[in-house]
Amino acid sequence: MERQRAAWHARWVPLLAVLGFVSFGSVQAAQEGVVEEVIVTGSYIRGTPEDAALPVDVIDAEEMAERGSPTALDLIRAMPYVGPSMGETNQFGVNQGTIGVGNVNLRGLGGMRTLVLMNGRRTTYTPAEGPTGVDTNLLPFAAIGRVEVLKDGAAATYGSDAIAGVVNFITRRDLEGFEVNGEFRSIEDNDGDWTGSVNWGWQGDQSNVLISYAQQHRSELRSTDRDWANPPYTVNPTGWSGFGDPGTFFATDLDTATNVFRVDSNCTELGGHLEAAACRFSYIPFDNIVEETEQQQIYGELNTEIAPGTEFHIEGLWAETILPNYRTSPSYPPTSGPAGPGFAQFRICNNGTYNFATGTCSAPLPGAQFANNPGVITALQQTALTQAQIDATDVVQLLSWRPQAWGGVPALTGGNGGQLNRNTYDMARVSAGLKGTLEGGWMDGIGWDFAVTYSASTMTRSGVDTMITRMQDAINGLGGPDCNGIAYGQPGSTCGFYNPFSNAHPANAAYGYVNPGYVSANANTPEMLNWLIERWTVAQDQSLLVADAVFNGEIPGFELPGGSVGWAFGGQYRLIDYSTTVDNPLANQEINPCVVPGDTSCEVKTGPFIFLGQFINQSLDDTVYAVFGELALPITDTLDAQVSVRYEDYGGLTGDTTDPKFSVRWQAVDWLALRGSIGSTFRGPTPVNKALIATGLQPIPAAAFQYRSIDIVGNPELDPEKADTWSLGAVVEVGGFRGIIDYFTFEFKDQIYLVPYTSISDAVGNIAAGTSGTQLADCNHPLRALVVFSNSDTCTQGVTTANDMVRILPPTVNGPKIDMTGIDVSLSYDFSELLGAELEVGVDASYVDEWKQAAFSYQGTPVLGEFDAVGYLNYDRLGNGAVPEWKALGHIRYATGPFNARYELRYVQGVADDRRPFPTVQPTTGAAFTTYFGSQIDSTYTHNLYFQYQAPWDTVVSLSIVNVLDEDPSDARHALSYDPYYGDPLGRTFEIGFRKTFGPG
Repeated sequence: MERQRAAWHARWVPLLAVLGFVSFGSVQAAQEGVVEEVIVTGSYIRGTPEDAALPVDVIDAEEMAERGSPTALDLIRAMPYVGPSMGETNQFGVNQGTIGVGNVNLRGLGGMRTLVLMNGRRTTYTPAEGPTGVDTNLLPFAAIGRVEVLKDGAAATYGSDAIAGVVNFITRRDLEGFEVNGEFRSIEDNDGDWTGSVNWGWQGDQSNVLISYAQQHRSELRSTDRDWANPPYTVNPTGWSGFGDPGTFFATDLDTATNVFRVDSNCTELGGHLEAAACRFSYIPFDNIVEETEQQQIYGELNTEIAPGTEFHIEGLWAETILPNYRTSPSYPPTSGPAGPGFAQFRICNNGTYNFATGTCSAPLPGAQFANNPGVITALQQTALTQAQIDATDVVQLLSWRPQAWGGVPALTGGNGGQLNRNTYDMARVSAGLKGTLEGGWMDGIGWDFAVTYSASTMTRSGVDTMITRMQDAINGLGGPDCNGIAYGQPGSTCGFYNPFSNAHPANAAYGYVNPGYVSANANTPEMLNWLIERWTVAQDQSLLVADAVFNGEIPGFELPGGSVGWAFGGQYRLIDYSTTVDNPLANQEINPCVVPGDTSCEVKTGPFIFLGQFINQSLDDTVYAVFGELALPITDTLDAQVSVRYEDYGGLTGDTTDPKFSVRWQAVDWLALRGSIGSTFRGPTPVNKALIATGLQPIPAAAFQYRSIDIVGNPELDPEKADTWSLGAVVEVGGFRGIIDYFTFEFKDQIYLVPYTSISDAVGNIAAGTSGTQLADCNHPLRALVVFSNSDTCTQGVTTANDMVRILPPTVNGPKIDMTGIDVSLSYDFSELLGAELEVGVDASYVDEWKQAAFSYQGTPVLGEFDAVGYLNYDRLGNGAVPEWKALGHIRYATGPFNARYELRYVQGVADDRRPFPTVQPTTGAAFTTYFGSQIDSTYTHNLYFQYQAPWDTVVSLSIVNVLDEDPSDARHALSYDPYYGDPLGRTFEIGFRKTFGPG
């Protein structure tokens, strides 16, 4: 707590001081007028026109208002040239640790390959293990005046991360007085979402001020509120596990070495799917489609002329996102036990304890059979064992099970019984700069621009898991916070028991199904459930300090036929700091790496929890130096060219990179302009890429799609990834018609690449022999070293199965080549001059012709074959990577007098699920069969209506109807049964809004 309080003061107090200075400075600079500045993304040369050689898309405040004042997520997802983007739910996927984060993913090349700027300056990206990029949910959208999207590689100008392009969020400078905004969105089955903001602007002769505060609320939308999200196991098994409660067990007679296998009773009554050998459990009813979310942003900026020809700019931002109660499964399956990694290790001895070294139970204490755990006898009786079998049972071995499952933990967490966790994200950002123009002498007319920008972001998330040693003690009657070491059922005992069988649950906690096998005397107490688990909080901090210096001007005494040659030259310094801190020593691998807390001698360090991995306190940093130059060449009155080059040095094993770019624009005739560019672009490895150690969870197809730990380790020898890019385009303007078409291509090499965990587990887990998990593993495979097996990482050829894989260790490397080509099209026609009222129709579309990744080998072993991602879902190949062939956004806008109406049609072409083989499911009765649920993601057509009315007294009232036809998202073989990176889970929504402006008088 003290560390968090100190960090709060260190971060927020300077920011509040900056905001106070902004307000004070506005009073000191009280003059009439406003400082106007036009920022054109893609060039540092003054006077660069917005219709230059580079493809820049501009969305201004007026257009955003006409589109219902969309959130950052809604605006980004509607852009046809944006690929799968985070923001709706990130719980199931490669970014599962970043629930509540949004990003921009230009061209679908990944959020880390899109450079996000604010007022032309960098900001830090989300401090997370996954490739997220900048969290757009933390940007001050209420203060944004326009968004400029450069749809072309721009590393020669801006440096690392601008491989796919640049998205520049630019704040407004036109406000004078107060502006109050509010919107409420009605969503079926939840309490709705709302947004409110207050902006204040002041304009003087050579100064302007903007202060903005905004708050947003999203209501929880449970998966049980959407029927399509919870299909039966035999329809979509993705969100179902073979590890549940009811689970399976062996009743063992040690005298005769006889094992009787049983599936715990009450499976279907509690909502499970009964197979011959397992009771399937679905964790999806305990999860949410949308988490309850609270967001706020405070932003302020001052622009003023402090001396003739010298302007000062300062801006400050503080933003946070809080998910106070995001829901997860009631518990996780035990992939580790008292003997380390492996299943089926928890055993209940008859009034004794199990010795894993000898494989025997201690001598039973006096008392009735299984007096130390009365749930055992009930479970044996309910599964129809004979009395003789029950009398002979000495030990019960738990097999495919997990604590709680259908019973949930409602007494501890409320609601539908799933665990409740908390995520918070915050960002503080300050940017200050001076710019002006030199006068006199040989430097006359040279512009200069110096700026320093500091941004810091923290992601704090909580976690919970069951302690191995506590669980084994509790199932033997030695559990609870007040246990005195005397087993439950014995005289003088203060200990309790944990009942791992279904007779402990009164009902299905998610759906309320009553359990006919419930025995109240066998129920687990809330105190016992709370004692079994440990909670922790991990904080990931990342800061970015950027110092920029840019000079620009014209070459004196030298002109081309088209005019003076413009130039820009500058340098940049970047310092990146990253740290991970975990508050609970039990979740710290450096302190407690083994099953038993305090032990550090284990060979396989999987930690003290039954499922989740641990964290390591880390502190990483990186320093980057860059210099760049740019020339604007007006070759003739109709032909302009631009040349730029940038050099960045990362030092260490990474080294440096030099990237040039050349672009040209030719006004062939009055109505036709042709443009093109060619160059190279890059992304340098981050400290996370080079040194992070982290653990995630993913379903493994070779192990019957059960979740396993994925241990990610950075690589300090990574090279920057690079791409050669070129584009050709045409701009046609005739009367009211405007058409733009651009052909683009990217040729990647040395991409920063995490070897797919599925490729490793498929190979070592011998997926060619099936996906049941019972097929024999290939212990001699060259990738064997990247898999940890149960039984202290033992893999015996001909004995060990794919189910015995407990951890996958995918390395971070410079990976395969990617070739991508496509076309952007923008067409519009303005009929206003013909009708006397405003009428415009238009369509923006993006077509991906090719996305081909070359075959890849790791240390000489083939890992992934060549594939073309276009038209496929690509979950196992590109993470969250569906690549539809076509995306489009069409609109019709009509305005007359105070009334404005807009119709939009959003189109995303369908894709096929490329993952093979499709899962085989076993019905309760009858033969097994293959399910093809989600094998084809249908094309989506979303119809939206937006209305605006300019009411009296500077008031605007708006109404939005999104997804007018109330279409459900298409089926997808995803845990939530839809694709959350493209699909819309909300259904038809209605939003009302208002904007009231109070002038300066």
